[in-house]
Formats: sequence, structure tokens, C-alpha cells
Amino acid sequence: MNDAASSWSTYRLAEFVAAVSTAADVDGALDAAVDHVAEALEAGAVAVVRGGAIARSVGWPADELPAVSAPLGDGGDAALLVARADPLAPAEASLLQAMARTLGLALVNHAMVAELRVRQQLLEGLSGIQRSIARRAPLDEVLQAIVGLAHAQFRDEQAALLLRDLDDPETLVTVASHGYPPELLDRLVRRRIGVGVGGAAVAEGRLIAVDDYASSPYAVADWVDADLRRAMAAPVFEGGEAIGSLIVTAFGPSRGYSTTEQAVLSTIAEHAGLALADAKTAQEMVHQALHDSLTGLPNRVLFGDRLGHALERAERGTGAVAVLFVDLDRFKTVNDSLGHAAGDELLRQVAGRIGGCLRAADTAGRLGGDEFAILLEDVTAPDEAGEVAQRVIEAVAAPIALEGREVFVGASVGIATGRRGDELLRHADVAMYRAKTAGRGRYAHYHESMDAEALDRLDLEASLRRALDRNELGVHYQPIFALGSGELHGVEALVRWRDPQRGMVAPLAFVPLAEETGLIAEIGRRVLRAACMQASAWLRAGARRDLRLAVNLSGRQLEDPGFAETVREALAESGIAPAALLLEITETVLMADTEAMLERLAAVRELGVRLAVDDFGTGYSSLRCLNRFPVDVLKMAQPFVDRIDEDVEHRALARSIVDLGSNLGLQVIAEGIERPEQLAELRRLGCELGQGFHFAVPGPAAEVEPLVLRGRVPASG
Repeated sequence: MNDAASSWSTYRLAEFVAAVSTAADVDGALDAAVDHVAEALEAGAVAVVRGGAIARSVGWPADELPAVSAPLGDGGDAALLVARADPLAPAEASLLQAMARTLGLALVNHAMVAELRVRQQLLEGLSGIQRSIARRAPLDEVLQAIVGLAHAQFRDEQAALLLRDLDDPETLVTVASHGYPPELLDRLVRRRIGVGVGGAAVAEGRLIAVDDYASSPYAVADWVDADLRRAMAAPVFEGGEAIGSLIVTAFGPSRGYSTTEQAVLSTIAEHAGLALADAKTAQEMVHQALHDSLTGLPNRVLFGDRLGHALERAERGTGAVAVLFVDLDRFKTVNDSLGHAAGDELLRQVAGRIGGCLRAADTAGRLGGDEFAILLEDVTAPDEAGEVAQRVIEAVAAPIALEGREVFVGASVGIATGRRGDELLRHADVAMYRAKTAGRGRYAHYHESMDAEALDRLDLEASLRRALDRNELGVHYQPIFALGSGELHGVEALVRWRDPQRGMVAPLAFVPLAEETGLIAEIGRRVLRAACMQASAWLRAGARRDLRLAVNLSGRQLEDPGFAETVREALAESGIAPAALLLEITETVLMADTEAMLERLAAVRELGVRLAVDDFGTGYSSLRCLNRFPVDVLKMAQPFVDRIDEDVEHRALARSIVDLGSNLGLQVIAEGIERPEQLAELRRLGCELGQGFHFAVPGPAAEVEPLVLRGRVPASG
């Protein structure tokens, strides 16, 4: 070999060594190898053959080109193949041999590194699981960690743990899973022993690995339809008995499970058995996995399973199946104010009340958070589900004793009824939102049109978030007058939203949504600041010095420990007197009756700000509540005003509110005055103040300003 050929070979080999040795893994080394060999030897085709198959190639197959083979020297039958039109020169043949041996060494090294990495991850995962068992972590948490470890070891594959249901010993129940989409996980909730790879592993007490699922004797039709390609299951033993199986599945390209991978899954399954042995009994474990640990009710998985079986029975019978989706109203206020321990106790009491409304054959479950579900079977009466929903609403609405005080929550219920299909729970959820937006504390039946409404609601939420960013929300003002003299008493600030596409959006359409999403806190802060600044501008323009400004306050704002400081900043920035500001709170907010809320309201009162109870008479207020909270004003709800001039009962209720305010030294403001007859009756009852369309409709500051500066009821009023 001459010096030039030697230098060329050395240079090319150096490049090759650097490329294959610094590759991230085996696949990277193979890619680099075929590319460098093809370039260095100007080959028409290059391939790496391992295990009798082409592992990587470029330009292959090379028809009618002579091929040269160089073994990798890794102890197997692997070789590097080069095909080109003219034969290799001696220097090139030597270079090919050197490249092949180098690649063999690199592949061995990459495989060792990869195996060490996998083993290290496995050991760390198993060590963490054993630490969780030792510290008596919740069993469902330990088992989920075991499944998560299996998922991590097999990368893109799904993993699940199935255990024998002792109430039905021939059935396996999925107690933990990772990586399955919901529609496939539903098929895995229950499996008969002996059926499928997981069921066969339990029945035969051995590991089963399948690399071509569709043609295997363990194939199950619905999984074949889902295009499952391969699966492996290792039995889980407790006391020498197979009580379940740990499975991994894949929907990607089919390949065989290596001996190492089989050993890994068996090892993880052994640790699942250790976790179960540490528990009192397998039955307790199954119960924990399928029941809510707080309330003892079936969890989402078990509820869904029972729903599926109920629908199967309904197809063979005459009755229908109904699902009730129950969401608590005002739970977050109690939970945030009294703490999670009180919130947990509230959920336990609510669960008991829901159970007390049902028949023995019905199922109540907790889906998570403050969401419950009820399953009614063999429903035949037209509104049988509605009657149950009403009982639940009334039961939940009764006072709940927590930490020495009474608190109030409510329930909104959605109902979906049918005889087949797996979307009843979702439909009931959609109907629940209809009930909540209609005023809470009620129920609604699902209708197909609600799906479009649910999508509209999502769009509306997205638009509302954008509206905050774009400052699309504004403030309108409605004057409040002294009913006797007609003099202007003040104005109420009302948030309004003009969307670029929707136009003016009704407050009832977006305010409840803002409450639910928490956006109301920021909206309330902006309205408070803007209203205070506007009141200041009117005072400078000549409005009466005792002008009052009423601003609605959300319960979500009172959850902020810094709320009083927010009010102080608004007052300081605008310069208006604290006594000029009246914050309106709904009865339902007051009924949370928490120390934290009382402290925040007291802090606001210390600033000199006055407080009003809005929509008084429509909720659950009591004299005890009014005495406990520092209230200055009662706002009589519009329903009492609507028929005050026509209905004796409404007139009596309105009188009782006026008398209550007088006895407690509170001002009373009547809302929604629309007719002269209503005004006359309110004057006769001695109501001091009022507002409504009879006097003036809410409007932007520029439209309301002339009336504010004039300081009296308009001539038409």
C-alpha cells in the first residue's frame, strides 16, 4: 500500500470511528455506519446484516452488483455488505474490514450502555416502589407507580395491572393503567380469567409474550379491531396463587419481546405481588382501587363499569337507564375558607345525604372533586329521574354542621336517560351545566341541542379570556333614587361586555361562567377600580357630595386574602370617601359563614366601606346571619317587586323585608321597579330607596352623567 492510499484509509477510518462511537445509541451507530461506508468506498449499496435480516441499508437491494462481505467480529453472524460495479482495491478491502470490526465493537458498546441504563432505571424505580411500600403509601398510589414503571421500561407501550375480583373470582378488574386512551381503557376494565393475554397469564400461572397478537390464540376481537400488534403479561402472585397480571401492549410495528424484556416485566410483577402482600387482603386492594377513599362510594372506574352492565341489562329488559350528574354549588368557597379538612367532611356528609335519597338497587359514585354521579336502573315513570334529582337537591340544600357552625351548599343536577350507548355520563354532565347556568339548585334533562350549547360555552369562555386581555369589558351604571323625594341617592355599577362578533353579551350568559372559571376575581377588580374612578369624576363635575356608588362583589373575590387591600387601593387612587362605596354581596355568599370571610368583610368595614345584601329574600338568609355579618343595606330582590301591586302574598313578603330593615336599622333598596303601581305600593310600605327601568335603564357613564349631575328622577319617572 503506498503512502497516499495509507493516508486516505487512515483519514476515512478515523472519521468512521468518530461517527459510530459518538452516536447516541445503536440505531444512530447503524445510520452513521452505512452513510460513511457508502461515501468512503463510493458504493452503490451498503447494508448491515444482523440475525439474518438487514438491520440498516442505503441503496439496497443492489441488483446485478457484486457484493463484498466483511464480518463485524462480534461473535455473531453480523456483517457489513458493500456492493458496487467495480471490485474493491486492496486498500479499500482493508478499510472495509477495519470499518466492520469497528462497527461490531461500537454496537456491542452501545448495547451494553443501553442495557446498563435500562437496568439502572429499573433498579431506581423498584427501589422507589419499595420505599413507598415501607412508608405505607396508599395502595392505589403504589400500584399506579408499578404500572408507571412498566410503561417507562417499555417506552411507547401501554401498561395495566389486572387483579382478581373476589366478589367474582373468575373476573379480573383493571386497578391501575398508564398510556391507554379512554375509549380503549373502557374495554379493559373487566376481563374474564383465561381470556386475553392478561387473563391467560393468570389462568396458566406463567408469563405470556405475543409478538403477533391478531394470529395468537389469546386474541380478543375488540383488541384486534383496535389494531393491537403485540402484548405481554406476567402473572402477579400472592401467597403462591396467581391473583392478577401485569400487562404491556403496543399498537406499533410488531417485534418480539426479548428474554431481557420478559425478565424485566416478571420482576416488576413480583414487586406488585409484594405490594399486595403488604396490604391486608387483595379484597381490600380491589375495594380501594374501585372506591373513593374519602366517601367510600364507587369511583369513576367502578361507576363506569356498573353503567356498562346496566345498559346491557336494559337492552334485554323494558326499563331505561338514567344517569344523574351532581355538581355542588359554592363548595369551593367553603373549602377555601374553612380548609380542606372541613371540605372533606362536607363531601362525606353530602355523600351520605345522596345515598339516603336512593333505592338499594341504585348506585351513587364520586367522580372526583365535588362531582357525584347517580345510576338509576329500570326507569319506567316519565320523570322518575327528575323526582330523584329533586330529592337530592333538597337534601343537599339543608344546613350542614361544620366545625360548630352551619354552612350551606347546593347542588345542580343533569339527567340523561336511555337504553343503550356509552355517552350517558357525558350527556348528564352537559345537562348539569344547563341547570347551573339556569340558576343553580335545580335539575335539567339532556337534549341533543345541549351539545351545541356546550361547544358554545367553550367558545364563550375563550372569548371571555380574550376580552380581558383586550379590555372589551366595560361598566354601565343604573341610578338609585329616594322613593319619597325622587332625589338621586347613588348609582350601581354593572359589568357589561360587548364582543366584536356577538355584540352585547347578556350578563346572565357570561357572569356565571366567569364565576365558575375564576375570571370573576379579575373582572371584579377592574369594575371596582373603574367605578371608583368614574364616581370621582362625577364628584369633580358637580354631582352631589353624598353620591353613593354600589358595586357587586363575588364570593370568589372574598377568597383572596388581600381583598381589603384591593379595596383600599381603589379608594386611594380615586380619592372618593370610603363611606361613598357600597359593596353588594349575595345571600349565598354570606351563607358560607366562614371566619376567613368574616375577617375580610370586617377589614373592609374598618376602611369605612358599607355592605349590602343583594337579592335579599331569594336565598337562605337568617337573622343570625344578618347579625353576624356587618351589613348596612338590604336590596329587596326583583321577584318580590314584580307582583307587589297585584298579589297579597308578594305584598306581605315585601312588607316583612321593609319591616326587617327598619327593626335592624338597615336601609332597604327595592330592585326592578318597572311600573308606577309598584312604585306607589313601595312608597306605601315605607321603602326608602329603589331602582329599575321605571326610572332609568343602565347605561354607559356618558349617557347616565346628565341624570347624575341633575340629581333627581327624570321627568318621565
